[in-house]
Amino acid sequence: MRWATIGSFSKCIAGATPKTSNASYWTNGSIPWMSFGEINNRVIYSAEKKITQEAYDSCSTKVVPANTVVIALAGQGKTRGKVAITKISLCTNQSLCSVIVNDDVYPNYLRHYLDSQYQRLREISSGDGTRGGLNLAMIRNLSVPIPRYEEQVRIAKCLDELSNLFENIFAELPVEIETRKKQYEFYRDKLLAFN
Repeated sequence: MRWATIGSFSKCIAGATPKTSNASYWTNGSIPWMSFGEINNRVIYSAEKKITQEAYDSCSTKVVPANTVVIALAGQGKTRGKVAITKISLCTNQSLCSVIVNDDVYPNYLRHYLDSQYQRLREISSGDGTRGGLNLAMIRNLSVPIPRYEEQVRIAKCLDELSNLFENIFAELPVEIETRKKQYEFYRDKLLAFN
């Protein structure tokens, strides 16, 4: 295993936002455009907004390929330092860094590793800890462990399975809680019915 800076095995770019006051940039667009808040989806299968070709040509945003790792650069709350991976080609706003890896790094491995480094990413941010921000240079200079490619894939697949299991349990939890609440109320009413 070796350690390498992100900049040594990837291309890091920031997006941009076309003028929101220009309706022709946002009406009937066909280019998926990821906003800052969508980072919380963790795996990006679609974007809430789409921009037009005219909008794309008007600013410095770039289309990044599927399997790009995206990192939130800013955020006053918990968003700064969060990580997602794209499953579609899209462009992003300027508060997101897109990390396009070389062939020797498995994108989903990098996503999981950076996800584990959330606190570290927040600590290296400039600013006072609540209004600070990351920048492309900080991301490029971040060192990460790079095991053999096969090991990266194995680690990522294992973590994907655990993540999916957690998400399934989390999704089912409200239904289970409601069921147990009704069960409790049913037996409570039966056991306390002294008529």
